Amino acid sequence: MDLNYLALISVLVTLLLVMIQRAETARRRLVGGFVIICLLIIRHNAFIKGDLHEETLLAFVLSLILSSLFWLLVGRYNPPGNSDEIRVIGMDD
Repeated sequence: MDLNYLALISVLVTLLLVMIQRAETARRRLVGGFVIICLLIIRHNAFIKGDLHEETLLAFVLSLILSSLFWLLVGRYNPPGNSDEIRVIGMDD
């Protein structure tokens, strides 16, 4: 079992899943499409390397757990903002 590959893929997939969680509601489909493309590239890489299927699956499960913990600890209490709520304060304000 390649632990370096497992750690790298689990961190990458966790970041991708957190990107979906923290995306603005209006842009969530666009971000989801980007994440699906990235996950397909990771899957394709595992198929090319040959015997990394188990590590990739384990990394995906581990990243689901980490992403769920992030949502449980941070995401529920701090929902992503909306671009309509952003207010820029300038020199005249």
